[in-house]
Parts: sequence; structure tokens; C-alpha cells
Amino acid sequence: MKYNIIATCTFGLESVLKKELLGLGYSDLNVQDGRVTFKSDEVGIARTNLFLRTADRVYLKLSEFPANDFDQLFEGVKKINWQDMIPENGIMHVNGRSKKSKLSSVPACQSITKKAIIEKMKLHYKIDNFTEDGTKFPIEIILENNKAIVTLDTSGTALYKRGYRLNTGDAPLKETLAAGLVLLSNWRHDTPLVDPFCGSGTVLIEAAMIGKNIAPGLNRHFLAMKWDFLNKDIWKQAVDEAFNRMNSNKLELFGYDIDSKVIKYAQLNSENAEINTMINYSQRDISNFDFRNQKGSIITNLPYGERLGNKDSLDDLYKTFKGSISQNEDFGKFIFTAHDHFQEIFGRANKKRKLYNGNIKCHLYSYYSKR
Repeated sequence: MKYNIIATCTFGLESVLKKELLGLGYSDLNVQDGRVTFKSDEVGIARTNLFLRTADRVYLKLSEFPANDFDQLFEGVKKINWQDMIPENGIMHVNGRSKKSKLSSVPACQSITKKAIIEKMKLHYKIDNFTEDGTKFPIEIILENNKAIVTLDTSGTALYKRGYRLNTGDAPLKETLAAGLVLLSNWRHDTPLVDPFCGSGTVLIEAAMIGKNIAPGLNRHFLAMKWDFLNKDIWKQAVDEAFNRMNSNKLELFGYDIDSKVIKYAQLNSENAEINTMINYSQRDISNFDFRNQKGSIITNLPYGERLGNKDSLDDLYKTFKGSISQNEDFGKFIFTAHDHFQEIFGRANKKRKLYNGNIKCHLYSYYSKR
């Protein structure tokens, strides 16, 4: 059986997510803001949850239909064969959102959707009341341009929660965004990678997992593992594939930060991710760097607004950073920041990409090496 699957992501990472899906062998991809839709068998549900580095969640797309009024919404939802997926005691939790649609009241749409599901379930199970004390089935009703999309969340806990990061500093990057920065840099595993503002180590940990081809979801569980309508063997199959994909690449990863406390956090997080032997951490001020006669890449989440005090302090830090790394043109520099006038201090980037860190608009500035 083929399923319609939606993988969602942070705005700006759609092209990276598409490339990931192509690398996993999926084609005929439909890319929209914040999501990529494609078809797969049920093994694809397990594989995408386990392997995708930049996806936030993986959904089953159950139906799409016109929804100009509540009657259309009710009938469209009721047509779905809910009884084939949800057991008698399943928890049917409905979320919703609306954009540019006549049906703009999200609570009302959620209520209508739940009512339609219950009516369909009543026809099959021949009962009037459902205890809803079993496995969760998170349902979402999305209304866009007077069309309804009904989905089922297979991931449960968001995919950025890999499970290794128990300690963080200020304004940490989500793991999915950190992986996106590494993938956008086109860093090669056989070249050194430096993060001079490493914080709790997220960029370097994600880079290590990319360099060793370790599936980001390998050590966690997903909600759909509990669903009886999916074959339990698909998860074992995906895990076996994940172990077969790992490699023995040698990596040179270096993390520095002025704060000794967050260096300890980074070391602990790396241990939790079981890649602590691959990353060299040490406390160091950016003014003490000497990048001459070296090659490699710098990928960093530069401190901004929430992470540092006033604008003058921020500008001084950026100028010091520029002075430390500008002496070597053999380093590719990939700098993520929300600073509005970053290029006025650092110089015009070869490429600038808008991304969001939560609700904060940021940019990834790419300065390519001269070689």
C-alpha cells in the first residue's frame, strides 16, 4: 500500500529536506513552504522518521478536499476510513490551523473534525461512547485557501529532540536547524570543521553524525511504533538499514567557547550522543585564534541579541572574530546570526540564506574558501 507522506521543516530548509529525501530514494516530491510531500510504502514511514536530519515531523496525509463550509468539512473528514487505523479505545486528539480560508475559526473546525471522526467510528464499532484511554492518534486539520488537509502525526515527540542534549547554554539551536547549517555548508568529512562559538555542541554533534552517517533517530522511539495498522517489522528493517549505513570515517571536529560551563555541557551532550571521541573541545577566547596555514570550514551560531548584551559589545565581538579568521582564505566560513547589519562589519557574503531560529529571523552567511 502506498501512503501520502508529509515531512515538515523550518522555513528555509525545504531544499535541504528535498535533497535528503532524494538521497533516500524518494522521487516525485512536492515542495511547499515548510513541507515536502511524497509517496511511499509503510517502510518509508519508519525510514523518514529515523533518517531525516532536517525534518520536524513526519505525517500521513489522509485526505485533501474542498472545505468552503462546515458541511463540506464534516463530510470530507467522515469519508476517511478511520476505523482502519484507530482502535476502539484510541485517543483521537485533533489540532488545527487555518490560513486564507473561509473556515477561519480553528476551534470550530477542530470540533467539527472530531465529531465527523466519532460518527464514522460509531458506524464501525456499533457503540456510542469511546473511552479514549489507549494509544494516541494526533490528528491535524489544516485549512488553506478553502481546502482541507487531514493528517496523522507519526513522529509523536518532535524529531529535533534526538535525546542526546540534556544540557544547553543560552538560545540553543534546534538539532534539525544545526544539521541544516552543516548540510548547507557542503562540509566534507575529510576536512577539519571548527565551531569557535560552540555552546552546548549541537552543530558539531550533528556534523559528527553526518560525517559518520549515523541516523539521527536511531536511539529514540516514535509514536507510530505503537500503531497496530502498521507492520511492526518496518522499524526493525529501518534500524538494520541504519546500522548498515554507518561508516568508519575519521573526523576532525573542534569546538571552542569562552564559557567553561558550556564546554562541559558540550562534552556531556557528546557523550550522550556516543560521539564524544570524535570532537575536541576546549575553552578559548576568539581573540586567541590563529587560523593561518590551515584548511577547513567554520560553521557557527554567532552570538546575537538574546545571547549577548548591548549592540556595541556585539559589534566589538564581531570585529574581533573577523580579525581572527580573515587571515586565512582557505577556510570556508558559514555564519548564522540575527544581526541586522552583519555584512557591514564582516563584508559581503558569497551567499545569504534566510532561516528562522524559532521565531527569530536569522541568516546564514556563506563565505567560500578561495581554493
